[in-house]
Amino acid sequence: MYDNIPYELKELDRWCCFKIEQGTNGRKTKRPYNPLTNQMAKSNDENTWVSFEDAASLSINYDGIGFFFKEPYIGVDLDGVGKEITEYLENDEAENIVSEFIEILETYAEISPSGNGIHLIVKGELPAKGRRRGNVEIYNHGRFFTMTGKHIGGYSRVNEDEMNKLSYLHSKYILKPDTEKKIINTNKGFGNDLSIEQIIDIAKKSKNGLRFTTLFEGDWSQFYSSQSEADLAFCNDLAFWTARDPQKMDAIFRKSVLYRDKWDETRGEDTYGNITISRAIESCSNEFIPEVSPDNDFQIYVMEQDVKPAKKDKRYSYDDTGNAERLRDYYGDYIRYNYTANSWFYYDGKRWKKDDAGKMKHLVDKVVNKLKDEKLYISDDVDEEDMKKYRYRHWKDSRNHSKKVNMMKECQHLLPIHHHNFDTDFTLFNTQNGYIDLTTGLLHDHEKNKFFTKMSNTEYTDNADCPIWLDFLNDIFLGRQELIDYIQRAVGYSLSGFTSEQVLFVLYGNGRNGKSVFLDIMNEVFGDYATNIRPQAIMAGKNNSDASPEIAKLDGARFVTTTEPNEGDRFDEGLLKQLTGGDKVSARRLYENEFEFTPQLKLWMATNHKPYVRGTDDGIWRRFVIIPFEKQIPLHEVDKDLTQKLKKELPAIIKWCVDGYLEWQRIGLAEPKIIREQREEYRTEMDPIEMFLDECCELNPLEKINSSELYSAYSYWAKENHQYLMNNTKFGKEMIKKFERKKYQGRKFYYGLNLTTEAKQEQNKFMLNI
Repeated sequence: MYDNIPYELKELDRWCCFKIEQGTNGRKTKRPYNPLTNQMAKSNDENTWVSFEDAASLSINYDGIGFFFKEPYIGVDLDGVGKEITEYLENDEAENIVSEFIEILETYAEISPSGNGIHLIVKGELPAKGRRRGNVEIYNHGRFFTMTGKHIGGYSRVNEDEMNKLSYLHSKYILKPDTEKKIINTNKGFGNDLSIEQIIDIAKKSKNGLRFTTLFEGDWSQFYSSQSEADLAFCNDLAFWTARDPQKMDAIFRKSVLYRDKWDETRGEDTYGNITISRAIESCSNEFIPEVSPDNDFQIYVMEQDVKPAKKDKRYSYDDTGNAERLRDYYGDYIRYNYTANSWFYYDGKRWKKDDAGKMKHLVDKVVNKLKDEKLYISDDVDEEDMKKYRYRHWKDSRNHSKKVNMMKECQHLLPIHHHNFDTDFTLFNTQNGYIDLTTGLLHDHEKNKFFTKMSNTEYTDNADCPIWLDFLNDIFLGRQELIDYIQRAVGYSLSGFTSEQVLFVLYGNGRNGKSVFLDIMNEVFGDYATNIRPQAIMAGKNNSDASPEIAKLDGARFVTTTEPNEGDRFDEGLLKQLTGGDKVSARRLYENEFEFTPQLKLWMATNHKPYVRGTDDGIWRRFVIIPFEKQIPLHEVDKDLTQKLKKELPAIIKWCVDGYLEWQRIGLAEPKIIREQREEYRTEMDPIEMFLDECCELNPLEKINSSELYSAYSYWAKENHQYLMNNTKFGKEMIKKFERKKYQGRKFYYGLNLTTEAKQEQNKFMLNI
């Protein structure tokens, strides 16, 4: 039934089912439903959308399926064109509105459920003004198409409107010349360079943010007697925040809960929505323009209305110190100087970032520009014109490069921040849409006073699922739920800055087993909290004693990955204990001062062979967690798009990680049996004495062997097998942990073992050759 629908659309999770129901006005209307929950689906809530497979398989319980619109997809709806459809089907060279849209857009089209209209879907940019006129509608969000699969026309794929042909049709069928002229005249110079998401975020955090948020969420009754009044009031706000940009106003309104069918209802030659927007624009006497240039993401939080005015009656001196004080008083809430990094940091609305793009220079320019209009304080014995000239000379001098540099230098000690003041709370985790309190799993709005410098690459949501991720884990870990639960706790623990577990996670297994995909997704979840180091940095003999830039980048990192070392390399066990044990580490970045930091990192190593560990004490071995990746995925089963599919679930995957932290908080890592067994197996493999005993000795409670003879046999075995050769003293200390040693006739013997016959023969050959 739906075979003709393009595969590209079927791959998107933007589907629903629909029912034809009685509307409030008595007319029948098509309402979208989520077939998995049987609840109403919403055009502005992607969590209520489903996959094509779910919609199609469950559509028997509904009147059909639908497709929700979101950029870059645009829907074109031609209604009441039954006659034209018939003409086109009988003669595809017929010239009418149906053939015009199909042949100009050259994109997939289908006949609507009524048989009296057609739907076309194209990719591109929606023209600025007007969504509906007569029997033609065009939109790219806030709507859904009822889909039939009844293909019409010669184009089976969704075309990209690279030539902007849609604008021609839009101008012809939706915009009237006088309307277009009115828009241009009304909005001369309209718009700012903020995205829709940025505008919403700024408006919510402004002084009137509560009212904006309340209206955005549809709760208008506490402010207005009717929703129409609320619509206009909200549009008045939008006119200010968008700088009278009608397209952005319309897009934000459609994202709000205030949006309803009435928005697109015709009122004469226009729609209710367009009329409301026009009224708001005409009455808007002020507009929001960010303080900083459009290409500067610092603009989001340094805005003209948020800039602190000069303190009342404060008199600034006309020198470098005065300029530094001005800079502090205007922008001090958003900038800090760090002496360790020899750099300024600025707040971008979500985190503090090192200024490596000259943003401070832009703020200095702003301060200089304000100088020429600064209020004059004139005493009785000073001529006003002389003071104006003096201020002018200072403003002109301040425009020089050296004076701007001096302003920043003099301001450094006024706004210092110590290296240790960044990222201080180990239980907070910063994301794209706020920070998570890991102890509760709750999301909070960003706060500059938290001094985050790191942030996840994804948003956080607590009401979404990640079925592909869970299937992936179940597959690569062979359905071992106790191992999957352990990994969830381990990842959750890694979200925090705590290192109390003092462990190193080793992902061990041959290729094509899911290690890379697992780490790729975790790196997306952790974002700035993740980093990678070369394995040589933690291997013995590869790292000098000087402070290392590679170690420095571990500062503040919580999820640190490294790849497999060269076969035979062994860990720098002292450094490993230091990094995983919470001891302070000294480091120095290039061109910066040396500093100390307390590691927050959890080290995750992906390897096909286990690195060599020389130490035999529990202090080193308890740190190793071997996570087995035992499934090898056949080449024909490898899903090359799996990582991209999993990235779509990131907001839910991070929730899975947070749940892991909450479980870790409750019971700790709680190692399952398979983890303990893997560690013991690894320890046995890495114990040279144990390997020597297995290969060259036999256990017998009635036997004994002279300690010198045993060490001689061990030395020969170690050299022949290229194993680590302990000295006699170290060998003796390790042996007495395993066997009783006592003197007999003045010589030391180990009791309970002896060399095998083969080992004795090899030993005799060795002794003969000495």
